[in-house]
Amino acid sequence: MKLCKEAMGNATACGKNCCCLECDRRESCSEVCGELSEKCEFAFESDTSLVEMQKNAAVIISGIAALAVQKKQIEEQEKTMRDKLRETMESYGVKSFETPEVKFLYIPATTRTTIDAARLKKAMPDVVEKYSKITNVSASVKITVK
Repeated sequence: MKLCKEAMGNATACGKNCCCLECDRRESCSEVCGELSEKCEFAFESDTSLVEMQKNAAVIISGIAALAVQKKQIEEQEKTMRDKLRETMESYGVKSFETPEVKFLYIPATTRTTIDAARLKKAMPDVVEKYSKITNVSASVKITVK
């Protein structure tokens, strides 16, 4: 199947990102492409789309990969330092303090009550249905550092 770079880059009325030449709705579409030929510069085979995307976004991909690795390392360092600071604050009985840049507040261990949604849904599906709400979630990219 051929995809279209132009359709992928812009929101189309039909919501499709395929090439208009191969689209089953092209006869009735109000936004049908004027370039209905095999030589269209925007058309590409979907099985090559990953390779093409990686080639076109190589700088972005390598940059965000480097940032993600750094972020993971910094978060690990921060966790270690937070644990040491928490232990030190506990041993000295300090509840809070400030530096010119940051305020630190010791929060003691506690318990939290949560609802087991899976069990509730199984036991009382009508209640879950009644109190469920639908929320729009924006598209995003999940990045996992190995």
